[in-house]
Amino acid sequence: MNRDCKKCGTPFEITDEDLKFYEKVESPTPTRCPDCRRQRRLAIRNDVSLYQRKCDHSGKIMISMFSPDKPYKVYHPDVWWSDKWDPMDHGQDFDLKRPFFEQFKELQLKVPRMGLNSIGNINSEYANYAFRNKSSYLVFTADFNEDCYYSRFADSNVHSCDMAFSWNNTFCYETVDVYGCNAAHYSQKCYNSSNLNFCYNMRGCHNCIFCANLSNKNHHILNKRVEKEEYDKFLENLQLTSSKGVERAWFKYKDFLQFQPRKYLEVVQCEECLGDYLKSSKNAQHCFDCFDLYDTKYITHCHKLQDCYDWDFVGVDSSLCYEMSSCAHNLFNCKFSMNCWDGNKNLTYCDLCLGNEDLFGCIALRKKKHCILNKQYSPEEYESLKEKIIAHMKETGEYGEFFPIEISPWGYNETVAQEYYPLTKESALAKGYKWQDKDEREYQKQSYEIPEDIKDVPNKITKEILACTCCGKNYKITEQELRHYKKIGVPIPRKCFNCRHADRIALRNKRKIFDRKCSKCNTDIKTSYAGNRPEPVLCEECYLKEVF
Repeated sequence: MNRDCKKCGTPFEITDEDLKFYEKVESPTPTRCPDCRRQRRLAIRNDVSLYQRKCDHSGKIMISMFSPDKPYKVYHPDVWWSDKWDPMDHGQDFDLKRPFFEQFKELQLKVPRMGLNSIGNINSEYANYAFRNKSSYLVFTADFNEDCYYSRFADSNVHSCDMAFSWNNTFCYETVDVYGCNAAHYSQKCYNSSNLNFCYNMRGCHNCIFCANLSNKNHHILNKRVEKEEYDKFLENLQLTSSKGVERAWFKYKDFLQFQPRKYLEVVQCEECLGDYLKSSKNAQHCFDCFDLYDTKYITHCHKLQDCYDWDFVGVDSSLCYEMSSCAHNLFNCKFSMNCWDGNKNLTYCDLCLGNEDLFGCIALRKKKHCILNKQYSPEEYESLKEKIIAHMKETGEYGEFFPIEISPWGYNETVAQEYYPLTKESALAKGYKWQDKDEREYQKQSYEIPEDIKDVPNKITKEILACTCCGKNYKITEQELRHYKKIGVPIPRKCFNCRHADRIALRNKRKIFDRKCSKCNTDIKTSYAGNRPEPVLCEECYLKEVF
């Protein structure tokens, strides 16, 4: 079956396997293409836009992902997770004469929201979608980190800074897709290695500079073995403690890297799969940054899922779910829901729910059964009313669609959607999204000149307001951060965290699949490298021969 997306007009295919899945979850077939569906789901998740506002329960100032002008009740996480309030107090009857989403939005405005998705963090109040971090600052979608800063998609790191998709590292800086490394700086796709500078796809390597696609090597420069004395002198001459030295090194690294072979897709131990950064999966189609998937499609940043479609963040031991965003842990037969965790079963159009069964259109309920719009029903009443609501929603064209953009608490540019589907303010508003205008107070002109070399940076820099050389937004250097930079010998960053993160993410391929030829044997391949990219891209067989 072929269909034109009702949002962007792009044709997309619905296969026989897709139809079987939609029948299993009792959902109509989608009316939007996979990209438009994902864009809509990502537009309800705010990772990194943080503000100061009052807790609507205690009145105390807190850090929140909701700006003060947002019309919601917002509680500090400690209050939100407590028994000081009851979401059932806000239950309402369903009106079969009005659209469902309109009534759900009314419930949204009544039920308190958590200021941050923050659980068990210590001395880490600037952390969102974060679990059990300690003494960390501005870490997002990050768990079990200690003394870490400015990182996203990072777990179990220590004394590290400016990371993306990095796990189990120590003293690392400016890394992307780095695992089990120590003192890796300005590097990507490195595993179980140490003392790397400007390296790509290294395994079990140590003391390497400007290297790529090596395994079990020591003291290498530009993929050539050198003596330790020559290596030490070369490293010293790079002057990586200065901003100009790092800038020169980046130019040299990028020039070297464009001629190094690339694997067609980052797929490991997969069978009948199509996607990128995908591991230990079977029949996972168009899935990215995932592992342990089975019979899934259109999944990103999830793991341990079976028989699920259209899910962004986080998954884990769940099955038979569809159109989910930021949901996790032991979910079964849940659909069109967001921010729902920990043992939910048979949820439809729910938000912020934990450990429930048989809910429809509920917000922030915990361990409840047979509720609609936060109101309790008997099992018989619940089933009867649910069927009436679904029939009503099919008549209004609502059922089978994820929450509309009006439901999102945020402006489009505050959400993850802006990262993967960037829009201008004008185009976002034209498409019906909201937009958060910048606060001019955060764009003051910088009056302090940052010393070139970290060795020359005085402690007083922590009192100065700096301005990003890319977007102009102000940022500060904390005392802990300054000590970290001095210890690992890297210069003060000239860009704000968001711009630095954008630079790191730009090193990864977009979540798109292209048809092109293997650069060596000319066989047809599917790859995340567009056809106009200059790097040599190899099929599996040629890559293994060339690199390993």
